[in-house]
Amino acid sequence: MLKKGVKGFVMFAGFSILFILIMNWDVRQGMKNYTETHPITETLSRNASIDIFNTGKSFYENLFEDIEHAENHVWIHFFIIRDDVVSNRFFDLLIEKAQKGVDVRLSVDFIGSDIHRDTIRKLKKGGVKVLKSRPISFKNAFYSLHHRNHRRLISIDEKIAYIGGFNMGDEYLGKDPKLGYWRDYHLRMTGDAGKEVYRQFKTDWDEDGGERMKSDHDPYTSNDSLGGNVHFLFSTGDGLVERTTEWIDEAEQSVTITTPYFIPNNKLITALKNAVKRGVKVNILVPDHTDAWFTKPPSYRIEKGLLKEGVNLYLYQKGFFHGKVMVIDHEWADVGTANWDPRSFYLNDEGNCIIRDEEVARRLESLIKEDIKDSEKLTEQAFNELPSWEKALQKTPPWLYFYF
Repeated sequence: MLKKGVKGFVMFAGFSILFILIMNWDVRQGMKNYTETHPITETLSRNASIDIFNTGKSFYENLFEDIEHAENHVWIHFFIIRDDVVSNRFFDLLIEKAQKGVDVRLSVDFIGSDIHRDTIRKLKKGGVKVLKSRPISFKNAFYSLHHRNHRRLISIDEKIAYIGGFNMGDEYLGKDPKLGYWRDYHLRMTGDAGKEVYRQFKTDWDEDGGERMKSDHDPYTSNDSLGGNVHFLFSTGDGLVERTTEWIDEAEQSVTITTPYFIPNNKLITALKNAVKRGVKVNILVPDHTDAWFTKPPSYRIEKGLLKEGVNLYLYQKGFFHGKVMVIDHEWADVGTANWDPRSFYLNDEGNCIIRDEEVARRLESLIKEDIKDSEKLTEQAFNELPSWEKALQKTPPWLYFYF
């Protein structure tokens, strides 16, 4: 009986290792194939007036009002859409606009959506075009499973655009009993910059096999003013680490980073340590309580090393922190959808808004300072007080947390 048990365990372990090897090969091959045809895109600089939202209430109020006043189109992609109270208000509003002749398109990540089939049928019957983004394919199946459209892109009449960390659901209003209060950062832009979000949404929609757009004109043939205060990076596993490293290497005074998940690679870790050695003040804000506990232990070893080099790390205590922001030298900022983790850097479709506007950068920095007041500064003593199972998981191999 014992021999059968050992034999069964060995067979299970063997199949597990083989499965992991096949999956890892498929993901790497899929990444290579996809990034060859989808290199990082850096848009033209355009002008924009910018509003910043860091609560779900303010974000939804403004978004719903903009949708109500839409005249031509409402194109929205969220990574996650729930099927709950606030989402159903959102769905009803989309149907109302579609029935008034507005071109309403709703894209949601193939895996991220919780929308019920009945709701999708209701939306389509009401005139809303609905699409699941990045469906699973047979070619490089494991890669297509991990490759997610993590962007949040909203284009309204080409005049208004949104990008940032919020999705659609009650949890973003702080109604999740486990996570509680939800802090995030999202931008609303008016002006020429919205055309770039329009363009990327259209590119993603077409690639996902959606119904072709019926636009009366090409927004890129107009005489738009360039040299503005905003441009975008749209990435999929290529170039974002290098670009982020360059930004940190160029910093002269300060680097402020907020992210819900913090598992940077060696290039980024080295850039942060070198920045401190140059006399740059580096502040990093992460949540103490997270919706993905398995991402925390791999970050402990990294955080401990950064603390020793003089990086300031803060643990947000008021609830769950989900904002993805970086401010450099109090002068410019990056706000978007990319986390500081392998998924965002290598696997997901992401969108980052680069804001070369000191006033906006200082506004963001001021808001983050308020968040730091709701945080505790991380100390080396905290690592000594970790439970034994978390200490053990600090040694999670990089090839495994690559998929976190």
